[in-house]
Amino acid sequence: MKPTEVFALTAWTYLGMAWLGKVLYFKGIDVGPALYAILFLSLLLIGENLGPRLRGEAFLPALILLVPLGPIYFIGGLVSFAILFFALKRNLLRKAVLPAVLLAVSLTVFACIKWGIPVLKPELRYTSASVPFLVAGDIIIGTIAVFPDVRLLVLGEAIALISASRTVGLGVAAAYALRMAYDNKLTIEELKRHRKAVLLGIVLLLAVFLARHYVTVREYSTWRLGFLGSLLYRPASSYTVYERLFHLGMPLGNRELLFNPDPTGYVGELFGKEVGYTYTLFGQPAYDFGILGLLEALILGLALGRASKNPFTGTFALTVAILALDIGIEGQFLVAILLMAYLAGVKEDG
Repeated sequence: MKPTEVFALTAWTYLGMAWLGKVLYFKGIDVGPALYAILFLSLLLIGENLGPRLRGEAFLPALILLVPLGPIYFIGGLVSFAILFFALKRNLLRKAVLPAVLLAVSLTVFACIKWGIPVLKPELRYTSASVPFLVAGDIIIGTIAVFPDVRLLVLGEAIALISASRTVGLGVAAAYALRMAYDNKLTIEELKRHRKAVLLGIVLLLAVFLARHYVTVREYSTWRLGFLGSLLYRPASSYTVYERLFHLGMPLGNRELLFNPDPTGYVGELFGKEVGYTYTLFGQPAYDFGILGLLEALILGLALGRASKNPFTGTFALTVAILALDIGIEGQFLVAILLMAYLAGVKEDG
């Protein structure tokens, strides 16, 4: 299975789970948003096939898109881009794996000592105490994109388990699967040969989702859904938010969400809530640009296709896209994918 096929399978599976959850726990499926979602994914996948033909320079203007996000994102984005460009030019990525792992572990230990363990103290997940765990998870995703070692998979899922973060758990697992696909190891024969590692990954990811369910039950005393029901309820809930954004955004959009510094918080406030709402991959394009948001699908697909030419940039970009299936497209997500499309063509010196 190719890396882009892994993304396609994940995307259609997510959409199917969202629809099933809608039928079971909400008021059915709204036809308009459903057709838009199908068109969006279809255009994205068409763009993926065309993307490798484009020159990387076509995506470099994405740096300008950092400006609306504010000075912290702009400076941080430029620094990150410069570091990755230099590392790719000098073939230094593998040498950075060990320092990166040590940094991820240090962040996790520091956060646990300073604030506590989120899986045992669920209230921490909604404070700044959750940030070090998310950053540590992102770092491990990056290291797996460079060096797909099963020990990194275990470490990443351990961080996800401690922090009760489905995002980190899914991101780490997705990155590992994508990197295996680049190494032609995501075949029936290879999966049989490495069945212990496959089973370990499945068990660890399942443990993360169970931990998140445990936290949900502790947080909400009225929660009545079991584990499997909760797995379907989450995508259905995000999809329901998307449906509402779809109707608010048609026909030409509101242009408020993509570069909002707190997009999930903005959506929550839009519906009179003080918590953040995730809105799926389709929510932001539909709300911001209406029917024209389908062009964003094509741009995103072109960038993913171009990024997929390189194992590191492809793994990272496709992992971000997989996470955005439920969370939704945020400004920094889109910029990261576009810049990975440029970095995919960086040649080593000499």
